[in-house]
Amino acid sequence: MASALDLGIIIVNYNVCALLRRCLQTVFASDGDLRFKVVVVDNQSGDDSLAMVRQEFPQVEIIANDFNAGYPAANNQGLRLLGVDKADDRVASLDEVLQPRYCLLLNPDTEVEPDTIPTLIRFLDETPNVGVVGPRLMLPNGELDHA
Repeated sequence: MASALDLGIIIVNYNVCALLRRCLQTVFASDGDLRFKVVVVDNQSGDDSLAMVRQEFPQVEIIANDFNAGYPAANNQGLRLLGVDKADDRVASLDEVLQPRYCLLLNPDTEVEPDTIPTLIRFLDETPNVGVVGPRLMLPNGELDHA
């Protein structure tokens, strides 16, 4: 029987092919033996984003919108694809087992350090009263981003 996914990662994209490529490279270079699924929701990009994902990251699920749904709606599309909207209706079936324990909403201009995802998962596992966690964001020059 398959074990549950540790993490579902949703990336909303719009015309940032090079940034998306780097983001995905860093996600797939993450440390640890975590089971995760990546969903890219594309808001009708006019660049080569979709072709790049299909060619370089065939393991990524793609939602290709034929309109710009906006950031919140696109994240919701990704969450629905991961089955998060059915979390309260879980039953012991193979389909339900593959829903992620946690979800990460990741912007395509983000580069993930190798230990970031395992650290976040470990913190959530060890702190069950926490529902949301976010990593420290660093600027390219190494300074803390106060966003």
